[in-house]
Amino acid sequence: MTSDHDRNHGAPGITRILLTCAVVFMCQTVTAARALDVSLELILAVDCSSSVEPGEFALQKQGIADAFRHPTVVKAISAAAPNGIAITLVQWSGASAHSQTLGWMRVSDRESAERAARAIETAPRFLRWGATAIGEAIAYSLTLFEDNGFEGLRKVIDISGDGASNQGTFPIYTREVAAKAGVTVNGLAILNDDPSLDIYYRQQVIAGARAFVEQAARFEDFAVAMRRKLIREIGSPPSARSPVETGRQLAKTTSTAPSAPKSATTVLPGGALKMPIVLPVVTQSPDFRPLPRLDR
Repeated sequence: MTSDHDRNHGAPGITRILLTCAVVFMCQTVTAARALDVSLELILAVDCSSSVEPGEFALQKQGIADAFRHPTVVKAISAAAPNGIAITLVQWSGASAHSQTLGWMRVSDRESAERAARAIETAPRFLRWGATAIGEAIAYSLTLFEDNGFEGLRKVIDISGDGASNQGTFPIYTREVAAKAGVTVNGLAILNDDPSLDIYYRQQVIAGARAFVEQAARFEDFAVAMRRKLIREIGSPPSARSPVETGRQLAKTTSTAPSAPKSATTVLPGGALKMPIVLPVVTQSPDFRPLPRLDR
């Protein structure tokens, strides 16, 4: 018998993965003209599913804005020579519900960090309902690196949320596409509804070089967690990083993404591009059982 979760994570997700693969391979072979070199291209992908109340969404926005105003984050940005970093904000929920809320913008000093903070904290909420489709959020975010006017030494998708994926393609497949394209997927797990969500993020969401999970016990703790996360993603200035921490971070260079169950040669829609890609066997997908709550 097919479970609701298997139906929700069914065949339609394959099309999205194929299209994502096309974008990723094209990005690897075609460099956008006049792209500005930056230290980091960072996508801040914020959970807007039905489980996120209006006040909780506001705490996420304000937490990101406050983080960009923090002196240590500003110092890390200023040290990201020569042109700082590039950021964009994404709202996501169900399998087809995504919105690039803010266009790509360069942040290189205190003034530009303040502009980014103001833009983020005043951004409206475009999605107010829907399931939790983390895999689809990763797939959508990957397309935003294409032709965005920047060329980063590193590319990171920052997924924050308060629940496990329950719709769309399994994130273990789309995170593998990201890792193979040189994109790191990090996570910020908000534990107010599921105290073990950080474990799920480590096992099924993050991937790529130096990928990690930050956690916030409640939405009220989101700002502090986001600040820690940005410092680590941008690259801590020397005064904020200990020698022990530096050694540990340099040691974390391998991807956590699993090997693909199958590969194939596929003609993508339109017949214009034929290439070897990773094709997940959705009908034989892993059993999905949410991790048990630690407080039970």
